[in-house]
Amino acid sequence: MKTILLTILALLVASSSFAQLQSGSRFAGIQAGAGFSKPDEFSKITSFEVASSVGYFIKDKLVVGLSYGYQYAANRQERTSAPGSSNTFYHYDSKTIAHSYNIGPMARYYVSLSNKFALFAEGKAGFAWISTRAEHNFIGTGQFGDPTTPTGGSQSLSTARSKGLSLFGTLSPGLVFFPSDRLGIELKANALNYQSGFNRGSDTEANLNVHRMNLGAGFYF
Repeated sequence: MKTILLTILALLVASSSFAQLQSGSRFAGIQAGAGFSKPDEFSKITSFEVASSVGYFIKDKLVVGLSYGYQYAANRQERTSAPGSSNTFYHYDSKTIAHSYNIGPMARYYVSLSNKFALFAEGKAGFAWISTRAEHNFIGTGQFGDPTTPTGGSQSLSTARSKGLSLFGTLSPGLVFFPSDRLGIELKANALNYQSGFNRGSDTEANLNVHRMNLGAGFYF
């Protein structure tokens, strides 16, 4: 009899722990992440993003809603001739900064692991407004193989700006920990990213590493 009562109690605890994922519940969340990488010895990329979302559980463990966010990315390149390598000298640096504002529908499905942990898969799509500023600077007595740089004892400085609307889509797996019924602490990875500009081709990126991890919090009510 005692074993039966303990089993019933365990089942009640397990079901109540995920009552927030049942049909009819509501969700509001916010996530943020930052990254730094060096694709090669001349480049470094820094990025930051923040996003928020609201949704409604149309069935158990499945929430659909709206997501909106902001992304910042800066790509810096710098090259300098080696001292004493020749009688020519150059220094080239460039910086490209992009600001992106996005909005669109989202859907997330949860898979329970235990009373406090669950996995989820999240998909988002929509429109992104992207603003880009690129600066290029070269000074020297010779070029270093870049056809855009001038030759022989000159200096060049240029700035270019662009704006445009793009379609985007992301697929993100994640893990959520529930310290309480109303609060979930999330760790999410932006594993697959798709973007297509109206004035250019499409681009798909698959990337699953620590540079693309976001930490967030979700509120269930």
